[in-house]
Amino acid sequence: MSKILKIIALIIIVGGLIFAGFKMFQKPKEEETEIIKAEEKEEGKKEKKKEAALPVQVLTIKRGNLPLRLNVSATADVWEKALLRAEVAGTVKSINFAVGDWVKKGQLLIKLDDEERRLDVEQREAEKLRSYSQYLISESTAVPDDPELTEEQKKELNDVKQTFLQAVKDIEKGKISQKNFEKISDEYQKTLIFSGKMREEIRKAQEGLSTAIIVLKRAQLNLNRTSVRSPFDGIIAELIVSKGEKMNQNAELLRIVNLKTLYLRGFALESEIRHLKIGTAVRIRFDSFPDQYVYGEIEAISPEIDPDRKTITIYVKVDNKDKRYLPGMNAGIDIEYKVFENVIKVPRNAVLTRQDRYLVFVVRNIKGKIGIANWEYVEVGHQNDEEIEIKSGIKEGDPVVIDGHLTLAHQSRVKITN
Repeated sequence: MSKILKIIALIIIVGGLIFAGFKMFQKPKEEETEIIKAEEKEEGKKEKKKEAALPVQVLTIKRGNLPLRLNVSATADVWEKALLRAEVAGTVKSINFAVGDWVKKGQLLIKLDDEERRLDVEQREAEKLRSYSQYLISESTAVPDDPELTEEQKKELNDVKQTFLQAVKDIEKGKISQKNFEKISDEYQKTLIFSGKMREEIRKAQEGLSTAIIVLKRAQLNLNRTSVRSPFDGIIAELIVSKGEKMNQNAELLRIVNLKTLYLRGFALESEIRHLKIGTAVRIRFDSFPDQYVYGEIEAISPEIDPDRKTITIYVKVDNKDKRYLPGMNAGIDIEYKVFENVIKVPRNAVLTRQDRYLVFVVRNIKGKIGIANWEYVEVGHQNDEEIEIKSGIKEGDPVVIDGHLTLAHQSRVKITN
């Protein structure tokens, strides 16, 4: 029995030694496996990183027009603007607008107290009526003194009349002096009076009726001047007076501008005159709205050169129906003086320079959004501030990289993001 126990104990000891030895040799193999797996994982990361696609934006090349532009600085102004003044003295009775209001032509803006002017009109009407009554009484009792003219007198009257009519034309053209014109005019008036052709006018003058009519018209004109009306459609830019304020004649009342008549006054260099022509289309960018373009055309060109700045002034018509642009704003004018039609062109920022040669990156082998960016040497032609003509090296339809290409290498793996 004791012998059996010894044998069993020996077997247990030997088994334990064998198990311990197995474990001891098994652990390094497992650690080695883990290391291998870690190395494979790291290698996979490197491989994945190596194949990462760089984000770029591309533009599919198309043919189009390439304009050459002349850049001119300009300032905005309006054709219709006015400083309204009081034509007669008086007290401001009412103001019928606020600064910034849009008003119509003929709209009543300011009303001066007109009581004194109305009384003056009534007085002049009474004087006219009295003079007219005296004229009628005189005319009804007068003996007709309009004798029949002889043929010789008719011829003389006609000759004097023709001489006077010719003098009117000559004075307008500057062919005769004012003194000679007045002499001919006096002779004509004198002939009419002696012939009896101005009998009625003379009678009215004798009775004071002619003077009374003129004085009444002047009084009515002054009454109308107490109403200050808008000379054109526009916006009130400034109010200078207040209600109840006593105004002298010629005192400033308000300023009004018509923003719909806005134009740009540009200044081109003397050397650029050959590119300027009335009707030429232009592109405009206001400093206040740098991300937006508007379009217009050259409306007028000054016939004079500024002797100090050596510039010529151009006037550009602008559509401002929305009244967005204001007088005094600064702007840049691009004058398209020549256009090359149907050319292959790319944005300026798409063209790079390597070793004094021009190149662009073209994406090839595109699958989905992934492709390979190859640089292609190109020959450039005409260019403006935004675009360059490509004469050779790429063709219409090629997808050219326009953003994200500054650090690209030849045959870089890229991802198109636009």
